Amino acid sequence: MDGSGTDNNEDRLSSFPDYEDRLSSLPDSLLDEILLNLSTKNVVRTSVLSRRWGNLWRCVPGLDLSCDDFREYNTFVSFVDRFLGFNSELCIENFKLKQQLDSAHFTRWINDVVKRRVKHLSVISYRWRINEVHIPSTVYTCESLVTLELRYVILPDPKSVFLPCLKDISLVRVKFANDLAFERLISGSPLLDRFISSDDQCMWQCKVFTLRYLKLSDYDTTCVPCFIVKDLGSLVKVDMDIVFKLGYGRSFDPNDLPKINMIRDFFKGISTAKDMVISSRTLEVIYESYLRCQPLPLFLNLSSMRVTDYKWQMLPAFLESFPNLKSLVVKSSGDVEKKEGISTLSGRPCFLSSLEYVEIERSLAGLVTYFLENSTLCLDDSRKEGEPVILKRPLIPLQDSLPREIDSVLG
Repeated sequence: MDGSGTDNNEDRLSSFPDYEDRLSSLPDSLLDEILLNLSTKNVVRTSVLSRRWGNLWRCVPGLDLSCDDFREYNTFVSFVDRFLGFNSELCIENFKLKQQLDSAHFTRWINDVVKRRVKHLSVISYRWRINEVHIPSTVYTCESLVTLELRYVILPDPKSVFLPCLKDISLVRVKFANDLAFERLISGSPLLDRFISSDDQCMWQCKVFTLRYLKLSDYDTTCVPCFIVKDLGSLVKVDMDIVFKLGYGRSFDPNDLPKINMIRDFFKGISTAKDMVISSRTLEVIYESYLRCQPLPLFLNLSSMRVTDYKWQMLPAFLESFPNLKSLVVKSSGDVEKKEGISTLSGRPCFLSSLEYVEIERSLAGLVTYFLENSTLCLDDSRKEGEPVILKRPLIPLQDSLPREIDSVLG
């Protein structure tokens, strides 16, 4: 990856009469900040620009590298070793590796960057292969760490966790040594602001006073997921695609009190959120299973919602729990016409007096009619063919124009 031809490139650029290398006139510290936002592969490429840029890449306080950037794995290992050896006292801002890692080299590198006060650590392994990647326990006590992104790795059972600066955690298919390891990771991160999980773990316990963004998905329905969230009073946005092991045709037992209580406590725990994104899988579980036993807790703070890939007949019963909802965006999939005839609306209509804006990706007559009849919204007549249907609160009192508005949508 080392650059060459520096002199030729420099001479070629300087031959232009109006050429002025303003970028190279910047101080090294500012250039390092600029290069820190590029992948290491592209940073090394800048070494051909001029003599000054020749070795500048060695001083960038970050590494963002994939083994796919190299033809041979040994070359990749050698490059990382050389980079970390150039300035052994240099603090590392970012350290991001994407590859099927060898645990021996990886452990040595992680321990090195932890000592050098890494702030942003990302380890992306290529799914579960022959070599399982184990994160060294030193990560649990990296006091400088601000963001942590892990994919297809294993986290050990920590003796202690102290991550006083950690604000952002993203976990994809991460295995923990035991159920307590995750709880200790969360409890040891007192400033946690953002948490994303897409995992197969069977027990999630989350008690974070500072959490503002929560994203959960559970694509593996073979385990018995248990989501326990408490004390999320600062939660602003929740994004969920979870089924509580009730998807793909699995039946719900209305007498299963532990499961009912677990789902109730989960929604109660996130009920302070102001913004929600919910998938059709989650909406279907709520509608077909949980709502048959008891209503959802009220989400009094929630003002914005986005429903993705939906069966629209489930929405009215679901929306009863959001009395202060102002904005609703309803996205659809390609087979939405087939879904429209699944069932009819059940239960009494819920008048949605708080709604100010509704966007429906496809023109579904039944759903549009429902909002026109059960809210103060009217159609935005500026809509063009192929664009989403927009319903807004009128500037003047709504007149008896409902049949005409419906006809304009169906026409």
